[in-house]
Amino acid sequence: MNNRNKTIWVILIIMSVISIGTAGIKLYPLNSKWESAKKRADNLQFGADKELEGVIDFLEKRLQDRNAFNFTLEKEPLRLTNVLYLTDAQGRMLRYRNKKKLRVTYIIDGASTQYAGIQYRGENYTVVMGDSIAGGEVVWIDADEVVIIKGETEYHYSVAGLAEEENMTMENKTRNEY
Repeated sequence: MNNRNKTIWVILIIMSVISIGTAGIKLYPLNSKWESAKKRADNLQFGADKELEGVIDFLEKRLQDRNAFNFTLEKEPLRLTNVLYLTDAQGRMLRYRNKKKLRVTYIIDGASTQYAGIQYRGENYTVVMGDSIAGGEVVWIDADEVVIIKGETEYHYSVAGLAEEENMTMENKTRNEY
């Protein structure tokens, strides 16, 4: 080998030793940091925080309670009629959310017999004069109202949406509901 080749090889070896030494000097502190991180990880315990466990238990119990809850139609929070209110042709608010209340939904004025559609306790009934409903007897049906006598009291029910829904007795003009 000539001197030129020897010089190139010597330069390459010296550069390799320098780069390996530099890499070793830079990696040695990282190795000690890695060892200390491994020791900290060995001492770490998961799930030992009592406050965090309490929060997790509370959330799990709350989720189970929510999953056990069944929405009914009356108590459903996303029901549209809980937010929007319907009005009749004259702008009065319709108040038909109480299903136990008796209300007249329609009247059919036939040639010989008048029929009235009555909604009571969530059920729809078609009645004629002489029928009994809600503990009373239907005594009058005309185009505007249905009259029901319960005991000795007369109740006047207008068709829903046509007039104010007030149950008035004939004697003292006080409101009565059942």
